[in-house]
Amino acid sequence: MNNYIIYTTVLSLFVLISLIWLVVALFRRSPSRKIAGAIFAAEALVLVCFYFFYFTPRRFPRNYLTAYPPLPATLAQTATQNGFYIGAAINRSANPTYAELVPREFNSIRPENATKWRRMLVNGKIGKYDFTEADAIVDYAIAKGVRVRGHTLVWGKFPGRTYPKELDQRIAETGDPAAELQQILGDHITTVMRHFKGRIKVWDAVNEPMSMDGPDLDKNIFLNTLGKDYIAAVFRMAHEVDPSVQLFLNEQFGNYTGEGVEVFFGLLQHLKESNVPIHGVGIQGHNIFKTHNLDEYREFLTRITDLGLLVEITEFDARIRLFEDSDDPYQAQGDYTTAYAVACIENPSCVGFTVWGLSDASTWFDSIPPFRWMLPNDPLLFDTELRPKPAYHGIKIALKRRQPR
Repeated sequence: MNNYIIYTTVLSLFVLISLIWLVVALFRRSPSRKIAGAIFAAEALVLVCFYFFYFTPRRFPRNYLTAYPPLPATLAQTATQNGFYIGAAINRSANPTYAELVPREFNSIRPENATKWRRMLVNGKIGKYDFTEADAIVDYAIAKGVRVRGHTLVWGKFPGRTYPKELDQRIAETGDPAAELQQILGDHITTVMRHFKGRIKVWDAVNEPMSMDGPDLDKNIFLNTLGKDYIAAVFRMAHEVDPSVQLFLNEQFGNYTGEGVEVFFGLLQHLKESNVPIHGVGIQGHNIFKTHNLDEYREFLTRITDLGLLVEITEFDARIRLFEDSDDPYQAQGDYTTAYAVACIENPSCVGFTVWGLSDASTWFDSIPPFRWMLPNDPLLFDTELRPKPAYHGIKIALKRRQPR
């Protein structure tokens, strides 16, 4: 996203400067007005071309509609038979696609927003919970024998969206911020985990502790108030409430090597050496502006599992526009998605692969700038008509070769 913003801003700035120059030159009848006009016209043309290249809808051939014969077993059946979870994020219980694809194609689900702290509160008021929507999503899955991953107990980014905005005010006004935050966190984790006890057996205890701005921990209210040990504290609180629950640290990575990755592994090592009850790492796997280096990704998985931790791909999607230079973009997308999933499937300690949405009709990309203007996004396993795409078939074949743990 940063590259698109930078390119657009720089181009727009140059056009604006040239326009100001042109207006001033015309007002003063300066000889430079012809030069200014020519430069302004050229820059405006480049900006228009840039806009049409990135922000006009594309149409790609859907060769997959005739390329793949139907297979007898569904994706969920194949995954279950081979000791693996294929999951999808569920945005709302009333989505008719939820009942159509779960449990037929997915043997695991993850509430996209309904089990986030802020979304479970009444008017964002700390301590006042409304579990109606979360319960509807979770209870349907449990009734169908589908595993539920809880997402997420604590997430420090985006106050007012992921955690209650009231928390900032409470911590700013109290005489003992650390004690106040510990108390509020403990009450929240206890309330939520007791409510879902026996139904949600895997939780993302902490989500995205790394900063988006550099290779360090995110300087959120939890880090600023409690220090980096807030992460360990959350895991310990959750484990104390229900020792049977698996607790994961969930994170998104732009690259699988580099300084930020080493900081993350330093955090994992610290948690392990401190005997923190962490069971695994969730890798989000969003492919937003580029695809990942698969060799580096495989090594990344191995480094995690070598620490004795489970790993799970928790939020995968790959925009079709990343493959638009291919002769068959949907097939290229399928090949990449399959290869990404296979690295997990072939790792004995990688337990699941979750895509961030049920189908291309319900992807988060279609609702936020700039992606809502860069159609199609089509990042998932099923198209808008719920027809399986190439990755669906590739993952199913790979699952048949998996050796159950």
